[in-house]
Amino acid sequence: MRLHIFNPEHDIALSYNHRHLTMPHVVQELRMNLGWIPALWAADGDVVLVDDVPYAVKASSRHAALAHDVLFLEKHELRGMSFLQICPWGWDVTLCTMLSEAGIPDTLLPSAADLYMMRHLSNRLHTADALRRLREGIEADTCGQTEYVIDDRRAWELIKQWKDVVVKAPWSSSGRGVRYISGGIIPPTTQGFINNTTRLQGGIMMEPYYNKVKDFGMEFEIHSNGETTYCGLSLFSTQNGAYTGNLIATENEKTEILEKYVRRELLDDIRERMKDYLTTHLRGHYVGPLGVDMMIVASDNRQGFLLHPCVEINLRRTMGHVALAITPQDGLTPQKVMRVVHDVNYQLKISCLENNFVVPLP
Repeated sequence: MRLHIFNPEHDIALSYNHRHLTMPHVVQELRMNLGWIPALWAADGDVVLVDDVPYAVKASSRHAALAHDVLFLEKHELRGMSFLQICPWGWDVTLCTMLSEAGIPDTLLPSAADLYMMRHLSNRLHTADALRRLREGIEADTCGQTEYVIDDRRAWELIKQWKDVVVKAPWSSSGRGVRYISGGIIPPTTQGFINNTTRLQGGIMMEPYYNKVKDFGMEFEIHSNGETTYCGLSLFSTQNGAYTGNLIATENEKTEILEKYVRRELLDDIRERMKDYLTTHLRGHYVGPLGVDMMIVASDNRQGFLLHPCVEINLRRTMGHVALAITPQDGLTPQKVMRVVHDVNYQLKISCLENNFVVPLP
Protein backbone atom coordinates (compact mmCIF):
# COMPACT_ATOMS: atom_id res chain seq x y z
CA MET A 1 0.00 0.00 0.00
CA ARG A 2 1.02 3.59 -0.58
CA LEU A 3 0.92 6.57 1.79
CA HIS A 4 -0.65 9.71 0.32
CA ILE A 5 -0.19 13.19 1.78
CA PHE A 6 -1.87 16.49 0.96
CA ASN A 7 0.67 19.14 1.99
CA PRO A 8 -0.59 22.45 0.51
CA GLU A 9 2.22 24.24 2.39
CA HIS A 10 4.69 22.72 -0.10
CA ASP A 11 5.35 25.90 -2.10
CA ILE A 12 5.98 27.90 1.08
CA ALA A 13 8.31 25.17 2.32
CA LEU A 14 10.29 25.38 -0.92
CA SER A 15 10.79 29.11 -0.55
CA TYR A 16 12.14 28.87 3.03
CA ASN A 17 13.85 25.48 2.65
CA HIS A 18 13.96 24.85 6.41
CA ARG A 19 13.60 21.52 8.19
CA HIS A 20 11.05 22.93 10.64
CA LEU A 21 8.54 25.65 9.78
CA THR A 22 5.48 27.12 11.45
CA MET A 23 3.01 27.67 8.64
CA PRO A 24 0.45 30.50 8.44
CA HIS A 25 -2.87 29.64 10.03
CA VAL A 26 -4.70 29.70 6.70
CA VAL A 27 -2.39 27.00 5.30
CA GLN A 28 -2.73 24.87 8.42
CA GLU A 29 -6.50 25.16 8.14
CA LEU A 30 -6.43 24.18 4.46
CA ARG A 31 -4.36 21.06 5.23
CA MET A 32 -6.62 20.14 8.15
CA ASN A 33 -9.86 20.60 6.19
CA LEU A 34 -8.79 19.04 2.88
CA GLY A 35 -6.27 16.46 4.07
CA TRP A 36 -8.66 13.73 2.94
CA ILE A 37 -8.64 14.62 -0.79
CA PRO A 38 -5.99 12.04 -1.83
CA ALA A 39 -8.85 9.56 -1.38
CA LEU A 40 -10.04 10.86 -4.77
CA TRP A 41 -7.00 9.47 -6.61
CA ALA A 42 -5.54 6.86 -4.25
CA ALA A 43 -6.18 3.14 -4.81
CA ASP A 44 -8.44 1.09 -2.58
CA GLY A 45 -6.45 -0.04 0.43
CA ASP A 46 -4.02 2.90 0.39
CA VAL A 47 -3.39 5.12 3.41
CA VAL A 48 -3.97 8.89 3.61
CA LEU A 49 -2.19 10.97 6.27
CA VAL A 50 -4.51 13.52 7.89
CA ASP A 51 -4.43 15.86 10.89
CA ASP A 52 -7.70 14.54 12.35
CA VAL A 53 -9.19 11.17 11.39
CA PRO A 54 -12.82 11.77 12.51
CA TYR A 55 -12.86 15.07 10.61
CA ALA A 56 -11.42 13.42 7.47
CA VAL A 57 -14.00 10.62 7.61
CA LYS A 58 -16.84 13.13 7.87
CA ALA A 59 -15.47 15.44 5.15
CA SER A 60 -14.79 12.62 2.69
CA SER A 61 -18.25 11.14 3.25
CA ARG A 62 -19.71 14.12 1.37
CA HIS A 63 -17.97 12.74 -1.74
CA ALA A 64 -18.40 9.04 -1.02
CA ALA A 65 -19.33 8.27 -4.62
CA LEU A 66 -15.96 9.64 -5.82
CA ALA A 67 -13.62 8.63 -2.98
CA HIS A 68 -11.80 5.31 -2.84
CA ASP A 69 -11.72 2.94 0.12
CA VAL A 70 -8.69 4.27 1.99
CA LEU A 71 -7.48 4.23 5.56
CA PHE A 72 -6.99 7.59 7.28
CA LEU A 73 -4.12 7.82 9.77
CA GLU A 74 -2.63 10.59 11.89
CA LYS A 75 1.09 11.29 12.19
CA HIS A 76 1.57 9.52 15.52
CA GLU A 77 0.20 6.30 13.99
CA LEU A 78 2.84 6.05 11.24
CA ARG A 79 5.64 4.53 13.30
CA GLY A 80 5.98 0.83 12.54
CA MET A 81 3.79 1.00 9.42
CA SER A 82 5.14 -0.46 6.16
CA PHE A 83 4.55 1.29 2.84
CA LEU A 84 5.58 0.56 -0.73
CA GLN A 85 5.74 4.24 -1.64
CA ILE A 86 5.17 7.75 -0.24
CA CYS A 87 3.08 9.99 -2.52
CA PRO A 88 2.86 13.59 -1.28
CA TRP A 89 1.36 16.63 -2.99
CA GLY A 90 4.98 17.78 -3.35
CA TRP A 91 8.40 16.89 -1.94
CA ASP A 92 10.31 19.36 0.24
CA VAL A 93 12.76 19.23 3.14
CA THR A 94 10.09 20.21 5.70
CA LEU A 95 7.87 17.28 4.78
CA CYS A 96 10.79 14.84 4.72
CA THR A 97 11.87 15.96 8.18
CA MET A 98 8.37 15.42 9.55
CA LEU A 99 8.08 11.96 8.00
CA SER A 100 11.53 10.91 9.20
CA GLU A 101 10.75 12.04 12.75
CA ALA A 102 7.44 10.14 12.54
CA GLY A 103 9.30 6.91 11.85
CA ILE A 104 9.23 6.62 8.06
CA PRO A 105 12.50 4.93 6.95
CA ASP A 106 14.94 7.01 4.90
CA THR A 107 14.77 4.43 2.08
CA LEU A 108 11.28 5.72 1.27
CA LEU A 109 12.32 9.39 1.31
CA PRO A 110 14.28 11.47 -1.21
CA SER A 111 17.94 12.02 -0.37
CA ALA A 112 19.31 15.46 0.44
CA ALA A 113 20.73 15.61 -3.09
CA ASP A 114 17.33 14.67 -4.57
CA LEU A 115 15.59 17.36 -2.53
CA TYR A 116 18.14 19.95 -3.61
CA MET A 117 17.62 19.12 -7.26
CA MET A 118 13.80 19.09 -7.01
CA ARG A 119 13.85 22.48 -5.30
CA HIS A 120 16.25 23.84 -7.92
CA LEU A 121 14.03 22.58 -10.75
CA SER A 122 10.98 24.14 -9.06
CA ASN A 123 12.58 27.59 -9.36
CA ARG A 124 10.66 29.78 -11.81
CA LEU A 125 13.93 30.76 -13.53
CA HIS A 126 13.58 27.58 -15.61
CA THR A 127 10.46 29.05 -17.24
CA ALA A 128 12.61 31.28 -19.46
CA ASP A 129 14.46 28.31 -21.00
CA ALA A 130 11.25 26.30 -21.40
CA LEU A 131 9.53 29.20 -23.17
CA ARG A 132 12.36 29.66 -25.64
CA ARG A 133 12.42 25.98 -26.55
CA LEU A 134 8.64 25.59 -26.75
CA ARG A 135 8.18 28.59 -29.05
CA GLU A 136 10.91 27.77 -31.58
CA GLY A 137 9.40 27.89 -35.07
CA ILE A 138 5.89 28.81 -33.88
CA GLU A 139 6.53 32.32 -32.59
CA ALA A 140 3.71 33.77 -34.71
CA ASP A 141 1.12 31.61 -32.92
CA THR A 142 2.52 31.93 -29.40
CA CYS A 143 3.73 34.51 -26.92
CA GLY A 144 5.70 34.53 -23.73
CA GLN A 145 8.75 36.29 -22.37
CA THR A 146 10.26 36.18 -18.91
CA GLU A 147 13.61 37.03 -17.37
CA TYR A 148 15.38 36.19 -14.12
CA VAL A 149 16.76 39.46 -12.74
CA ILE A 150 19.39 39.79 -10.04
CA ASP A 151 20.10 43.54 -10.00
CA ASP A 152 18.05 46.75 -9.79
CA ARG A 153 19.45 48.28 -12.98
CA ARG A 154 18.20 45.44 -15.18
CA ALA A 155 14.86 45.48 -13.38
CA TRP A 156 14.43 49.18 -14.19
CA GLU A 157 15.37 48.56 -17.84
CA LEU A 158 12.62 45.96 -18.19
CA ILE A 159 10.04 48.11 -16.41
CA LYS A 160 10.88 51.02 -18.73
CA GLN A 161 10.57 48.72 -21.74
CA TRP A 162 7.39 46.82 -20.79
CA LYS A 163 5.57 49.43 -18.60
CA ASP A 164 3.03 46.86 -17.37
CA VAL A 165 4.96 44.11 -15.59
CA VAL A 166 4.32 40.99 -13.53
CA VAL A 167 6.94 40.36 -10.83
CA LYS A 168 7.20 36.88 -9.29
CA ALA A 169 9.28 35.33 -6.55
CA PRO A 170 11.31 32.35 -7.82
CA TRP A 171 9.56 30.18 -5.20
CA SER A 172 6.14 31.08 -3.84
CA SER A 173 2.67 29.70 -3.23
CA SER A 174 -0.33 30.49 -5.41
CA GLY A 175 -0.96 34.24 -5.59
CA ARG A 176 1.28 35.07 -2.61
CA GLY A 177 4.54 35.73 -4.45
CA VAL A 178 3.21 37.83 -7.33
CA ARG A 179 3.10 41.62 -7.72
CA TYR A 180 1.94 43.86 -10.57
CA ILE A 181 3.45 47.07 -11.92
CA SER A 182 1.28 49.36 -14.03
CA GLY A 183 2.48 52.16 -16.30
CA GLY A 184 6.09 51.75 -15.22
CA ILE A 185 5.35 53.07 -11.72
CA ILE A 186 6.57 50.93 -8.81
CA PRO A 187 4.65 51.33 -5.53
CA PRO A 188 6.90 51.37 -2.45
CA THR A 189 5.46 48.05 -1.25
CA THR A 190 6.33 46.41 -4.57
CA GLN A 191 9.84 47.85 -4.48
CA GLY A 192 10.21 46.38 -1.01
CA PHE A 193 8.96 43.02 -2.26
CA ILE A 194 11.52 43.07 -5.09
CA ASN A 195 14.37 44.00 -2.76
CA ASN A 196 13.47 41.44 -0.10
CA THR A 197 12.86 38.62 -2.59
CA THR A 198 16.13 39.30 -4.41
CA ARG A 199 17.98 39.30 -1.08
CA LEU A 200 16.38 36.11 0.23
CA GLN A 201 15.97 34.06 -2.98
CA GLY A 202 18.79 35.41 -5.12
CA GLY A 203 16.70 37.09 -7.82
CA ILE A 204 13.26 37.94 -9.14
CA MET A 205 11.25 36.84 -12.19
CA MET A 206 9.91 39.60 -14.45
CA GLU A 207 7.60 39.29 -17.44
CA PRO A 208 5.30 41.57 -19.44
CA TYR A 209 1.69 41.78 -18.35
CA TYR A 210 -0.38 39.94 -20.95
CA ASN A 211 -4.01 40.54 -21.89
CA LYS A 212 -5.12 37.15 -20.61
CA VAL A 213 -8.36 35.67 -21.88
CA LYS A 214 -8.28 32.17 -20.41
CA ASP A 215 -6.23 30.19 -17.90
CA PHE A 216 -5.56 26.54 -18.61
CA GLY A 217 -2.89 23.95 -18.07
CA MET A 218 -1.58 20.60 -19.18
CA GLU A 219 -1.03 17.88 -16.60
CA PHE A 220 1.74 15.29 -16.85
CA GLU A 221 3.40 12.50 -14.90
CA ILE A 222 7.03 11.46 -15.04
CA HIS A 223 7.71 7.78 -14.43
CA SER A 224 10.70 6.05 -12.85
CA ASN A 225 12.09 5.22 -16.31
CA GLY A 226 12.15 8.95 -17.13
CA GLU A 227 9.33 8.85 -19.65
CA THR A 228 6.63 11.52 -19.50
CA THR A 229 2.91 10.72 -19.77
CA TYR A 230 0.32 13.34 -20.69
CA CYS A 231 -2.63 13.17 -18.27
CA GLY A 232 -5.04 15.77 -19.65
CA LEU A 233 -6.10 19.40 -19.89
CA SER A 234 -6.93 21.55 -16.90
CA LEU A 235 -9.30 24.48 -17.45
CA PHE A 236 -9.19 26.52 -14.26
CA SER A 237 -9.98 29.97 -12.93
CA THR A 238 -7.99 32.31 -10.70
CA GLN A 239 -8.59 35.49 -8.75
CA ASN A 240 -5.64 37.77 -7.99
CA GLY A 241 -3.36 34.91 -9.00
CA ALA A 242 -4.92 32.43 -6.56
CA TYR A 243 -6.74 29.27 -7.64
CA THR A 244 -10.55 29.34 -7.45
CA GLY A 245 -11.87 26.39 -9.47
CA ASN A 246 -11.66 23.78 -12.23
CA LEU A 247 -13.96 22.60 -14.98
CA ILE A 248 -14.86 18.90 -14.80
CA ALA A 249 -15.39 17.76 -18.39
CA THR A 250 -14.01 15.26 -20.88
CA GLU A 251 -10.79 15.93 -22.74
CA ASN A 252 -12.67 16.50 -26.00
CA GLU A 253 -15.06 18.98 -24.37
CA LYS A 254 -12.19 20.97 -22.88
CA THR A 255 -10.33 20.96 -26.21
CA GLU A 256 -13.42 22.27 -27.99
CA ILE A 257 -13.54 25.19 -25.54
CA LEU A 258 -9.91 26.09 -26.24
CA GLU A 259 -10.51 25.74 -30.00
CA LYS A 260 -12.59 28.91 -29.78
CA TYR A 261 -9.21 30.65 -29.52
CA VAL A 262 -6.44 28.49 -30.96
CA ARG A 263 -6.14 25.57 -33.36
CA ARG A 264 -6.28 22.02 -32.01
CA GLU A 265 -3.09 21.30 -33.96
CA LEU A 266 -1.26 23.99 -31.99
CA LEU A 267 -2.42 22.48 -28.69
CA ASP A 268 -1.26 19.05 -29.85
CA ASP A 269 2.11 20.48 -30.92
CA ILE A 270 2.67 22.21 -27.58
CA ARG A 271 1.71 19.03 -25.71
CA GLU A 272 4.32 16.98 -27.57
CA ARG A 273 6.98 19.69 -27.24
CA MET A 274 6.34 19.87 -23.50
CA LYS A 275 6.55 16.08 -23.13
CA ASP A 276 9.94 16.12 -24.87
CA TYR A 277 11.17 19.04 -22.76
CA LEU A 278 10.13 17.42 -19.48
CA THR A 279 11.62 14.06 -20.39
CA THR A 280 14.91 15.68 -21.40
CA HIS A 281 15.28 17.98 -18.39
CA LEU A 282 13.69 16.00 -15.56
CA ARG A 283 14.74 12.44 -16.33
CA GLY A 284 16.58 11.07 -13.31
CA HIS A 285 15.69 14.07 -11.15
CA TYR A 286 11.94 13.83 -10.56
CA VAL A 287 9.27 11.12 -10.49
CA GLY A 288 5.61 11.97 -10.04
CA PRO A 289 2.84 14.31 -11.21
CA LEU A 290 3.38 17.87 -12.39
CA GLY A 291 1.43 20.59 -14.12
CA VAL A 292 2.28 23.31 -16.62
CA ASP A 293 0.19 26.50 -16.42
CA MET A 294 -0.59 28.14 -19.75
CA MET A 295 -2.95 30.83 -20.98
CA ILE A 296 -4.74 32.23 -24.00
CA VAL A 297 -3.80 35.85 -24.69
CA ALA A 298 -5.53 38.43 -26.87
CA SER A 299 -3.15 39.74 -29.51
CA ASP A 300 -2.13 43.40 -29.38
CA ASN A 301 -4.48 44.34 -32.23
CA ARG A 302 -7.28 42.25 -30.63
CA GLN A 303 -7.84 40.54 -33.98
CA GLY A 304 -6.90 37.12 -32.71
CA PHE A 305 -5.40 35.08 -29.91
CA LEU A 306 -2.02 33.68 -28.98
CA LEU A 307 -1.04 30.74 -26.81
CA HIS A 308 1.35 31.29 -23.91
CA PRO A 309 2.75 27.76 -23.53
CA CYS A 310 4.49 28.01 -20.15
CA VAL A 311 3.45 30.50 -17.49
CA GLU A 312 5.07 28.22 -14.92
CA ILE A 313 5.90 24.58 -14.23
CA ASN A 314 4.54 23.16 -10.97
CA LEU A 315 6.75 20.25 -9.98
CA ARG A 316 4.03 18.68 -7.82
CA ARG A 317 0.45 17.47 -8.00
CA THR A 318 -2.02 20.20 -8.91
CA MET A 319 -5.73 20.84 -8.60
CA GLY A 320 -5.84 20.00 -12.30
CA HIS A 321 -4.79 16.46 -11.40
CA VAL A 322 -7.57 16.37 -8.81
CA ALA A 323 -10.09 17.41 -11.45
CA LEU A 324 -8.83 14.73 -13.81
CA ALA A 325 -9.20 12.10 -11.09
CA ILE A 326 -12.95 12.73 -10.95
CA THR A 327 -13.56 13.41 -14.64
CA PRO A 328 -16.13 11.19 -16.38
CA GLN A 329 -14.84 9.23 -19.34
CA ASP A 330 -18.06 8.79 -21.32
CA GLY A 331 -19.08 12.40 -21.82
CA LEU A 332 -22.68 11.53 -20.99
CA THR A 333 -22.76 13.30 -17.64
CA PRO A 334 -23.18 17.07 -17.35
CA GLN A 335 -20.11 19.23 -17.07
CA LYS A 336 -19.29 20.29 -13.51
CA VAL A 337 -17.24 22.85 -11.66
CA MET A 338 -14.91 21.91 -8.80
CA ARG A 339 -14.15 24.70 -6.35
CA VAL A 340 -12.39 25.11 -3.04
CA VAL A 341 -14.55 27.40 -0.92
CA HIS A 342 -14.25 28.70 2.62
CA ASP A 343 -17.51 28.55 4.55
CA VAL A 344 -16.52 28.24 8.22
CA ASN A 345 -14.09 25.56 6.95
CA TYR A 346 -12.42 24.90 3.60
CA GLN A 347 -14.56 22.56 1.53
CA LEU A 348 -14.35 20.95 -1.87
CA LYS A 349 -17.54 21.77 -3.75
CA ILE A 350 -18.53 20.06 -7.00
CA SER A 351 -21.60 21.43 -8.75
CA CYS A 352 -23.28 20.59 -12.04
CA LEU A 353 -23.56 23.12 -14.84
CA GLU A 354 -27.01 23.38 -16.32
CA ASN A 355 -25.49 24.54 -19.59
CA ASN A 356 -22.09 23.76 -21.10
CA PHE A 357 -19.18 25.78 -19.79
CA VAL A 358 -19.30 29.02 -21.79
CA VAL A 359 -16.22 31.17 -22.20
CA PRO A 360 -17.12 34.74 -23.24
CA LEU A 361 -15.08 36.11 -26.11
CA PRO A 362 -13.71 39.64 -25.68
